[in-house]
Amino acid sequence: MTPEQLGRYVRGSRIAAAVIAVVLVGLRVGYEFGVTEARTPAWLAVTLLLAPIVLLSGAFIGFGIALRPVMQPPPSALRVRGDAFVVPGSPVWLGRATMAWALLGTLFLESDPSTPLGLRVTLNVIAVLLIALAAVPLLRGPRIIVSPDGLTIRAGGSRRVKWDDLVRVPQRPLPLRVRSPKLALSIRRPGRAEPGWLLIPLEMLAVEPVFLGSVVEHYVEHPDRRAAIGTEAEYARLTGTSQPGVT
Repeated sequence: MTPEQLGRYVRGSRIAAAVIAVVLVGLRVGYEFGVTEARTPAWLAVTLLLAPIVLLSGAFIGFGIALRPVMQPPPSALRVRGDAFVVPGSPVWLGRATMAWALLGTLFLESDPSTPLGLRVTLNVIAVLLIALAAVPLLRGPRIIVSPDGLTIRAGGSRRVKWDDLVRVPQRPLPLRVRSPKLALSIRRPGRAEPGWLLIPLEMLAVEPVFLGSVVEHYVEHPDRRAAIGTEAEYARLTGTSQPGVT
């Protein structure tokens, strides 16, 4: 799989997740504000109540099937951005997290008819804003940006690490075992002679851990190559391919 193909999967998952999220919210709003005991048949009320859960369950399964090619991250599919190499978030994780939040966020909706109209409108506007504001970073997703200056990490928190803060991995194993894939960075610690370990979780990212580790180690050991980071020529040289990636 090329970086261009991976990019299409990431964009496709974002679009599909956003559309399904809007539908989920719409169905929930329809149930909360459109269903009344006097006017709505029981079968229609039950259908509207269960429809979001059925749709979300089907979408979870559908994402797993449609995005099966990227369930196992390709070994060298960095995205080339012109000024950096970008490790994107997993399309499967992005889609599922966005849809799940959209449905969960509807719990903030206020549909009690006894609530004063002005307060009810205000509460629901706030709820919609909360859903949207939380969905935006989910759609953007976690990522690691490899730039000439260092690493910008958004995975399990946000952090920026300069190349000069990193040292070559010591010739000894990690002092602990990890069950999920992680990027282990050997990082300088102010006031201490021995470097420490910074572990970056990678389960939410579309990257092969060993490959990413080798990329970081390469630029730690070869400062002269950092200026070329982000170019198509450097991507081809780094991966040994003749087909550079695009954003």
